[in-house]
Amino acid sequence: MSPLYEPINLDDLIERANTLEPLPASATRLSEILGKEDWQLEDVVEVVSHDQGLTGRLLRVANSAAQAPQDRVATVDQAVVRLGAGAVLAVAIGSGVRKQVDRAIPEYGMAEGEMWALSVAASTVADGLRGYTQRRIPIEASTAALLHDIGKLVLARYLDADLLRHLAMARETAGLSEDRAEIEVLGVNHAELGGLVAQSWNLPSIIVEGISYHHTPADAYFAHTESIIAHTVHLASVVAQYVVSNTEELPENTSTLAASKIRLGISMGDFKVMCYDMRVKFQAVRAAYD
Repeated sequence: MSPLYEPINLDDLIERANTLEPLPASATRLSEILGKEDWQLEDVVEVVSHDQGLTGRLLRVANSAAQAPQDRVATVDQAVVRLGAGAVLAVAIGSGVRKQVDRAIPEYGMAEGEMWALSVAASTVADGLRGYTQRRIPIEASTAALLHDIGKLVLARYLDADLLRHLAMARETAGLSEDRAEIEVLGVNHAELGGLVAQSWNLPSIIVEGISYHHTPADAYFAHTESIIAHTVHLASVVAQYVVSNTEELPENTSTLAASKIRLGISMGDFKVMCYDMRVKFQAVRAAYD
């Protein structure tokens, strides 16, 4: 089906993406360091130590996982070891994007703080997933999950009342998902735009991949195998909705979610336990970001 409107000009969108506030230098530098397989702890500590705000937030997040007073950490190197590289990168980038993500996005029915809560929840799930699978989850998964809906910030600027009405009709009358409605009406969806934003911030290609395909992970292939990071971000984004809600009903087991659980080696029993555990963990992590 052809889009109901002329497809959005991607060059214009890239220009709009470039108008988003750039990431802090510390976050950009950490993404470069942690993107290398042979990264060194002292390099990470040096970058973090030169950013007072990041140092404080990293220590708070690390201590949110403390089981007892004697488990508390007081130094950056201890925090990095406790959290792991993926969580450190997510905290650094989260510190840089929070102001933009924390605002209301009425075009998507999101109140102030709602997108930020979902972003932190998704990042928490992606990071915590390692405890429930034998698969190797890329360290960049936490950051890709944190930024999975960042494209909505750009796309929302195009959504006037007429476009919003057609998107609503596509979802409610035609029964399309949010991302499919965007494709049918606009010719592009927020996941693809999120990938453009990540590219404009010079983030590693694996993060771009995780964001761009988080609604369609089966379409993302690496070495002829469905992308682990795309499936991780998809599962994390679905579980995040449950984590921030008040419902006790677990996420619907759609065909895409079922495929992601298979790709990630998550049994139904482990999935249920993970959902409950991540809700508890999210509360501690979210408080540490404040």
